[in-house]
Amino acid sequence: MNVPCPVHEKRRAHRGCHHCRKPICRLCEVNMRGHLYCSTSCARDAGRAAVRLLIRGRLEKPVPARLAVAVVLVASIAPGLLALRAVSELDRLNAPAPFTSPRRPPLARVEKVVPGPDGAAIEGRAPAGAAVFLFAAGRFIGTAYAEDGTFRFERVTPSGPYRVGVLPLAAAPPAPETPPGAADSAAQAAAVPPVAPPPAATRISSTPAALAAAEARPERPAFVPDLSRGPRDRRDVLISFDAGSSDRGAHEILGSLREKHVKTTIFLTGVFIRRYPDLARQIAADGHEVGNHTDTHPHLTTYAQNGRQATRSGVDRAFLVNELGRTARAWEEVTGRKISPFWRAPFGEQNEEIRRWGAESGYWHVGWTGGRAGLDGLDWISDRSSPGYRTSDRVVSSLVERAENGGIVLLHLGTDREDPVASRIPRLLEGLSARGFRFVRASEFLAREGLTDERLATLGRRPASR
Repeated sequence: MNVPCPVHEKRRAHRGCHHCRKPICRLCEVNMRGHLYCSTSCARDAGRAAVRLLIRGRLEKPVPARLAVAVVLVASIAPGLLALRAVSELDRLNAPAPFTSPRRPPLARVEKVVPGPDGAAIEGRAPAGAAVFLFAAGRFIGTAYAEDGTFRFERVTPSGPYRVGVLPLAAAPPAPETPPGAADSAAQAAAVPPVAPPPAATRISSTPAALAAAEARPERPAFVPDLSRGPRDRRDVLISFDAGSSDRGAHEILGSLREKHVKTTIFLTGVFIRRYPDLARQIAADGHEVGNHTDTHPHLTTYAQNGRQATRSGVDRAFLVNELGRTARAWEEVTGRKISPFWRAPFGEQNEEIRRWGAESGYWHVGWTGGRAGLDGLDWISDRSSPGYRTSDRVVSSLVERAENGGIVLLHLGTDREDPVASRIPRLLEGLSARGFRFVRASEFLAREGLTDERLATLGRRPASR
């Protein structure tokens, strides 16, 4: 092509634009998709034209008659099917429930707070026959019963604000009918004057003895909580460690805790204690408190099979008592000390029934903080291809970012990872300290939540379940 370029007249155009065929020189050419264009807008128009031609070619392709008929039928039937489905769903939602929904019990309320030399006296109203729970500044204080629609707490030393919760108790069973032929006995019973009810001034106070009596009521089994986080009113955090079978990195972790003067809670299995007795004695000498992590670290529920925390077949109260007992005996034989009165279920597999067995054996259950901002370090995942795998740097930075008041961190004392977290423990402690956190132990969280040894003793005196 030997014509002047329309833009650069002094230069000769060597070819034409691939889209508009306008002569172009080497100064104004644009190379896109292997073709030369006179401008980027011309190249863009060429691309759009190619797409339109492709779509038009696909649309102009003949469609088989059977496919066309099927598409038309589906398009005509679909709105009717969707309408029927919507109507059936509305009917299901509007249908009466097979059982009457339980009515929400009315809330109790505090009406009077009378200060005194031994503490405050707190009075209020609640449904008759209900159990009333008193909280002060987020901490559980005690329990009382509203026998005639009122309740009273004596000698409450913690300062307010006070909050109460209510739980209706089971009604007394109906009196049995008088059997035939017992008229004389009934007449004699009627002649006996009835026993007067206790005076209204009688109340069950929030003392440990009263709390033990309340928990020993036979109407229903006691609820045993799972301590997955501590109180949030202070900038406290618990960095807990589990030790199952490996000691790789354990000495380094203990050394970092000793250097930073941090005493924490470590959950040991019986296998670990028997396999590494010197390490167990070092843990005791450093002042860490030791919780029970069972003897052989077994699966207690079916969570690994079906994602449900249903008690696994073969696991009963005797099985759990045996697991916890062997670990406690191993710890006492190696260190000469009693193991702490709390435990952690292996793999986090537990439910209310299993926690109750543990409490009846003398152990509160201590888990870890989960949820969206979970504090499980996931340092037990050693497979780099696993979706949950994190480098040790990422484990530490994530825990420092997500730490919250009352949080319970889960890490492991030993690991089989190629990238162990042990060397990053000083960085974790420094990062949390920089955010203003104080390091506590599990026993402090339990005490502040009202999960005391006295309450645990009352659960141990209950009749064994299952």
